[in-house]
Order: sequence, then structure tokens, then C-alpha cells
Amino acid sequence: MKTQLILASLLSLSAMSANATILTFESIGPGGLNTYGDNISGPGTGYSEGLGYTPDITLTFKPDPQWGQYSVYTSGYASLSSALGHGNYNVPGEIVFTPSNGVSVLLHGFDLATWLGVTYRTDIRVWDDNGSRDAPNLFSFDQSLLGNTVYKPLGQTLLADGALHLYISNLGSTGIDNISFGQAVVPVPAAVWLFGSAMLGLLGVSKRRV
Repeated sequence: MKTQLILASLLSLSAMSANATILTFESIGPGGLNTYGDNISGPGTGYSEGLGYTPDITLTFKPDPQWGQYSVYTSGYASLSSALGHGNYNVPGEIVFTPSNGVSVLLHGFDLATWLGVTYRTDIRVWDDNGSRDAPNLFSFDQSLLGNTVYKPLGQTLLADGALHLYISNLGSTGIDNISFGQAVVPVPAAVWLFGSAMLGLLGVSKRRV
């Protein structure tokens, strides 16, 4: 019984709970983008429950120093019903997903489309604490987006070590929508597994002696 309890505890610590929230930008509350998407633990405006909520993640929509905060448009970006853009063309944008201690950020996907059916070259970069904007270690995408087309460039879920940064080179020219992100319990380090294995071994030896 003791062996089973220790094994169960180790497995529960390492389990990665697949929760997700989808930012739809359909409607944003009184706080605007300053609090949008933060610590989502239940139903709200401007997002939908994907695979679960994300109460341990805080978002920061970093405004461009020259052009200021971003805008939300309900039309103009192909078939996206609502999208995050900017009032000016070619404005760099960045969203930072910061997890609480013991939690990792997952990025499942997002949609892109250009403004009013025009072709724009778009540069997307994603990195965590082990990378940077100049050296994105999780994902990079750089190509011309055709007008009146919705792109889903992220083909797999990304797991971040620390904060996750999502950068887009040209908000305004390009809009982003349906950002699906989640949280997961940080996996148990190898040292903890070794300790657990040693404990199980000691329990086995003790049981044989008895």
C-alpha cells in the first residue's frame, strides 16, 4: 500500500493537465486589454473555454513605444469575425504569457489574416526564457500572406519554459485572432524521479526482509 501511495504521488506531480482558453476578441470588458485574458477561471467576455480555463496565467499586451496600444476590429481581416490589430500599418506587437510558479504555458494555435484583402509579408516569432526576439527558440514564421485568406501557421502545441512571448511584426497590416493557450503542471525534474525510484527500492528491500 505504501509503495502504491508513493507511486501515485509521483505520477500526480508529473501529470500535465491540458487546459486551454481561446481569445476570440469578440468583446472585451471595462479593463480593456490591460486585464484581458488574465487568470481565467470561469466564463467571461472575449474568450471561450477550449479544453479548460487558465487561472494561473497573466497576459501582457505590450504597447509599441511609438504607436501605442493595439485595437480590436470586428471586420476587415478576411473571415475573422474579430481580430487584434492596430490603427496604423506595420506596427510591431507582442503578447507575453506569464505563468505562476509550478505552471507552464502552452500555446496551441492562432489565426492570421491581412487587412482588406491585401498581401502583406508577416514575421511571427515565439520564444520563452531560453530564447529572445532575435533568436526565437520555439517558433518562427516569415512569409507573404495572401489577402482574403485565414492562416493557421502553428502546426503543433508549444510548451514554454517560463514566460512565452508571441511577437508579430506588422499589426494593423495583419490581424491575429483565436489565440488558444493553456497551462500545464511543470513536469517533475529527473532528480525527483530518481529519489522516488530509490524510495520504492528501499520499500521493496524492507518488505522482503520482513
